[in-house]
Amino acid sequence: MKNRLLALILSSVLLPTLSLSATAQSRMLESNKGTSVDCPTLIAEHLKVQYQVTNGKGQQWEMTLIRNGQDFIIQRDAATFEQWTSHGEYVRYFPVEKRSVTYRKGDLRALNVQHDRDQLYHVVSPKLQTHMVKTQVQQLGCFETQGFAGKVNGLESQLLWIDTIGLPYQFTLGATQPNLDYKLVIVEPFSGDAYSALTQDFQDIDFADVGDSESDPFIAKMINQGFIEHGSSGFYNSEGQAIEAQGGHGNHSH
Repeated sequence: MKNRLLALILSSVLLPTLSLSATAQSRMLESNKGTSVDCPTLIAEHLKVQYQVTNGKGQQWEMTLIRNGQDFIIQRDAATFEQWTSHGEYVRYFPVEKRSVTYRKGDLRALNVQHDRDQLYHVVSPKLQTHMVKTQVQQLGCFETQGFAGKVNGLESQLLWIDTIGLPYQFTLGATQPNLDYKLVIVEPFSGDAYSALTQDFQDIDFADVGDSESDPFIAKMINQGFIEHGSSGFYNSEGQAIEAQGGHGNHSH
């Protein structure tokens, strides 16, 4: 049986953490109309962001990204979240079972899993900007955004980029015929201690040992559910299929 990375199930849940009030969040992200806005002090390497993602069929889900230095966590559903470490490891966490599976660099190479770490860290690869034309600068709530427009994957697309934190305010792949849209919903500071707390008390197993642990009910369940590999782009449609980041240069393994 070929072991592959677990499928991404696109639904909606937030990692457990303290959030700013809904009122404060909406004021941060609303267009600046001359009213005072309470803006938190943000450090690009220590923050939490949530995006509302909409595909071409109008289906919506949430994606949460949490940075801790060069390590980061991404969550797209209630059942799992994933961590990419600065030294190349990938860990998939299952909070209900309090279990985790760690993939070393060699495991990822053996599985032919290729990813654009830079894109995952920034949600939208900063390299996209070199293939797009600058448009207008806008002040949107707490953030000054630089607009970009151009073709991505052959689709006319638009990007509103927040340079101070290295993240998109909004990215629309296929501006005239929407294919995928990311819209910033929440952004807030996130401490290293809070980040560490998210991954405490998990029983971990190395991916290399999974094949020898099929008597473990959790491992048996994970294998039975089926494994798929990550695509290269970090973008996924509603069926969990990877979407190329740009120009079709990435590689997929299905």
